[in-house]
Amino acid sequence: MPQTRNDDRVARAAGESPHRTVDSPGVARRAEPPPLPPGSRLPSALQTALWLRDPVGVLVRYGRRYGDIFRIGVVGVPGFVYVVDPALANRVFVTDRDIGRAGEAREGFLEPLVGSHSLLTLDGEEWMRQRKLLGSAFHGKRIERYRDEIAAIAADHVRRWPVGEPFALRPRMQAITLEVILRVVFGLRDVERVERLRELLPRLTGAGESVNALAFLVPPPIWTRIEALLARVPGTPMARFAALRKATDELLYAEISRRRTDPDLADRIDILSVLLGARDENGHGMTDAELRDALMTLLVAGHETTATALSWAFERLVRHPRVTERLRGSLAEGDEGYLDAVVKETLRTRPIVPDMPRVLTEPLDLDGYRVPAGWWVSPSPLLLHRSADEFPEPKEFRPERFLTEDAPSQAWIPFGGGRRQCLGSHFALLEMRAVIPEVLGRLRLRVADDPAPEAPRVRNVTLAPVHDARVIAKPA
Repeated sequence: MPQTRNDDRVARAAGESPHRTVDSPGVARRAEPPPLPPGSRLPSALQTALWLRDPVGVLVRYGRRYGDIFRIGVVGVPGFVYVVDPALANRVFVTDRDIGRAGEAREGFLEPLVGSHSLLTLDGEEWMRQRKLLGSAFHGKRIERYRDEIAAIAADHVRRWPVGEPFALRPRMQAITLEVILRVVFGLRDVERVERLRELLPRLTGAGESVNALAFLVPPPIWTRIEALLARVPGTPMARFAALRKATDELLYAEISRRRTDPDLADRIDILSVLLGARDENGHGMTDAELRDALMTLLVAGHETTATALSWAFERLVRHPRVTERLRGSLAEGDEGYLDAVVKETLRTRPIVPDMPRVLTEPLDLDGYRVPAGWWVSPSPLLLHRSADEFPEPKEFRPERFLTEDAPSQAWIPFGGGRRQCLGSHFALLEMRAVIPEVLGRLRLRVADDPAPEAPRVRNVTLAPVHDARVIAKPA
């Protein structure tokens, strides 16, 4: 166990090091650079393969072996460091103001899909401008007005679910969250355009998953040179992706153009219409390219992730009937406090993203170790949410822990932290609180196959149930 694990957390978060000086007789005190965080000596390719196969198992083993900070070998990355402590996580989030580049960590594999104006891939002043512009559409009180529409979308889909036979929840939840994107975010009303995008967008994000895998595994300088070449070779993943992106962009730009001239624009409340009215501090609105990238960002950040979170919620509920019945009872009484706790406990026990990396432009001292410039550093929600110090009996699915005033907030980081905390977090929570009651009010679900919990597996950038949360439904 590392020496500094028993140090005061405030000192650790500040980066104070036990390796600062060395005394020798007759020799002035001299600085000794802190060491690198501990980690495995296995080849990076092997560590990456093991992580992709079993991310939870690998991170749990590393956390037990090395403590609150450790490094893991990742192909294409100079060095990757995880931190597993609320104070250390906060220290990483604070780097967003100076030496941490969250956009750079995602740029290589996300920019082909979300574009160069995306919040996910930007840093610095341009990121701040886009954040402020998009923030106008995501104020907590403003998004509450979408709840009834989201609930209606969910109800329409749930009525068409199969009864009495096994089926996977995740594809059904993806259909719901895609419909929410199309109608609530994009604000589409034309049936033909809705159907065309409903057909294109899943194919585009699916093709993007293959491209992302290539971009992640190939070093950025090499990927930059071969990306355009591969897009011109018929039959390659890049060529399919480029064709789907072109078709999707034509529809999105056409919709943006129509909306700009819509005489009812001022009365519309969908997010695209709100963004068309947003202005920066200089009075400038968003360009068509910025709006396109904003829509794709909201799709990527709010479609698969929320669908996966909803799938996990029911994967947990069908295996915890006591929780389900208490939730049904509280909803029947009009009390949503327990629903909120179920949502939060789901995101604690089954975080959707495994990490929130930053690329460092300068070295960062953490817990007596030094993370070099150019390395990636990330809090680990997987491990932080499993901390017995922060969440007693962490393996238990116990929503009641979020009904108390002393529920840990610094340790609960499903949406990240600092100024780059997920812009759509309130929208995602609202969507879960709208969809879950619609399912429970119409159906009773039970486990379809193995009663053991479904393990997480890496799907694109999310951790999804290995069998997509298989259930059997009957009328409520």
